[in-house]
This record gives sequence, C-alpha cells and structure tokens, in this order.
Amino acid sequence: MTNRVSVTIGIPFLNPGPMLADAVRSVLAQTHDDWELLLVDDGSTDGSLAFAQGITEPRVRCISDGGNRGLVHRLNQIAMLAQGGYLARMDADDLMHPSRIERQVEFLDANPSIDVVDTA
Repeated sequence: MTNRVSVTIGIPFLNPGPMLADAVRSVLAQTHDDWELLLVDDGSTDGSLAFAQGITEPRVRCISDGGNRGLVHRLNQIAMLAQGGYLARMDADDLMHPSRIERQVEFLDANPSIDVVDTA
C-alpha cells in the first residue's frame, strides 16, 4: 500500500471534555502539514463526539461505533486505519509542541534503523 500522508496522528478519547479541543488545536498548529488526524471515540457521553464530528478540516477523520471497548482496542483500531508512513499517538488531554511532528519525521527519516521515538 502506498501511504497517502507521511504521518497519522491518532487520538483515542472517552469523555475528555474541553481538553479535546486544545489537543486538536495543537495538531492543527503543526509546522509539518502532511498528516491525518484520527479521532477515535470510545463511547463518549460528554459532547466530545459531537465536537469531533463537527471538525471540518479535511485531514481530520472522526471514528465512532458507539461502544466502549477500551484504550487498547482503540489504539489497535488507529493502527489499522492509519494511512501514514509513521504513526504518532497522543492522549486527548495532551498538547503537541508545534514542531513535534516535523522534528520526529526528520529524525526518523535520517535514522532508518530507529523504530520508535518518544517525547516528554
């Protein structure tokens, strides 16, 4: 399969409240712009699913099956749906530094023997 984007960013969420909007804004502010964002709901009841479904940015996909299957299931789901050459994950209450993806992609491209990078 040919990758459609360089990076898939996956955020699984369950009732994150307003923190999800901040997490999404931090993705939208990335200096590297060849990404897709997968927002994967795990049965939220706090209105966060409606927020995610209302995002009109074409690089953002919202996935929901209405169930509560747990974090591991949702992370595996993200990995299966990812179209990027790299996969980045974050929690719904995290914020990304604006150059996180750019710096990680540059590092991974320059070091093909490295499989995983992490940030504080």
